[in-house]
Amino acid sequence: MNDAAVTPRDEGGAELAVIRIMTLIFAAAAVMFLALSAPSFFEQADYLIPHWQLAAGIAIFGTPLVIAAVAPWSSLRQLRILHGAYAAIFTVTVLSWIPAFINGPMSPEAAPWVVGLTALGTTPAAIAWRPVAAWLFLLASSMVIAPIRIIADGGADVSLAIQFAFFTITVCAAFTAVATVAIAAGREVDAASVAARASSMRAAALTARGEEQAHLDALVHDEVIATIFAAAGAGRSESASTRAQAARTIARLSELSDTSATVPELIHMDYFVQGLASSVAETTDSATFTVIGERYAALPSPIATALIEATVEALRNSVVHAGGEAAPVVREVRFTLRPDGVEITIIDDGKGFDPAAVPANRLGIVVSILGRVNSLPCGRASVWSQPDKGTRVTVGWSE
Repeated sequence: MNDAAVTPRDEGGAELAVIRIMTLIFAAAAVMFLALSAPSFFEQADYLIPHWQLAAGIAIFGTPLVIAAVAPWSSLRQLRILHGAYAAIFTVTVLSWIPAFINGPMSPEAAPWVVGLTALGTTPAAIAWRPVAAWLFLLASSMVIAPIRIIADGGADVSLAIQFAFFTITVCAAFTAVATVAIAAGREVDAASVAARASSMRAAALTARGEEQAHLDALVHDEVIATIFAAAGAGRSESASTRAQAARTIARLSELSDTSATVPELIHMDYFVQGLASSVAETTDSATFTVIGERYAALPSPIATALIEATVEALRNSVVHAGGEAAPVVREVRFTLRPDGVEITIIDDGKGFDPAAVPANRLGIVVSILGRVNSLPCGRASVWSQPDKGTRVTVGWSE
């Protein structure tokens, strides 16, 4: 089976979160710049054509608020487009100041209010575009300030305009660097998450293959080999129990080969109790079945299947090996339910055995009981027995 391609569920999750936070900070900065620019905004109205101030103010200070309002519902691509669009809107607005300036010159101390807001245009560019494009945009936006200041004061102090342009580069560079580094860090987190998810899926696939192989080994022992042994027994090949076991084996193998068969992910506890009781009764009529406690939560289907199959194998071993020559063997299956898990205990008072003396190639205990259940997440299985003191098999699962 080939490993499926991995697509992150939240593509750009960390990067998207970083950009959304930066969008909110950007909107707050726009409000702060509006408060700082308000005096100049009204004082310089007479130098410009009517209504330009209002249109420019809405474009520069209102657009960030709109972007922040839609950011929680916007994708990574949409936010980049919005920030890129704002960078373009900001540039057009600043450049439009030149034809809008009709009543100059201004005093050298009264710089146009738009030239002090360059960081509002360069920071969104760092969010929207690649670093190289963002830095080039920063340089171009900062250098545009010089001719605007020269036009504003009628060329009274060219050196001051150039100094202000370089100062703007320094200030805006800090904001661009922070935005670039933060976005790159978010992108690295997303890449690491995708790699970790891919590794987890590969590990899960390998685990699933191992569990599937263990289940197949247990099925071969529990059903196929047991049926062959039963049929090979003297005078037993025609018995009703042997025919019933053979029918069950054929049905199980058909289920295994039917790749289209589906199993519910969760098994309701009532159905599990009924299935366990039915399996116990089909395996032997000499075992009592007792349910202790309560549990309302359903069981995962693989857990339920493994516990029932391990119980059946433990009972089958008891029927085959625990019998003595004197009194009949007493068998009991206790099913204990708890809110955090379940436990099944299979007890008999038969002749018992020494677990340490059981060969490793005896699949009944090693694979069908211990291996099958202990391989489950949060599964546990144990076997206790002593010669002439009976056997106790415990299988369980906890959440």
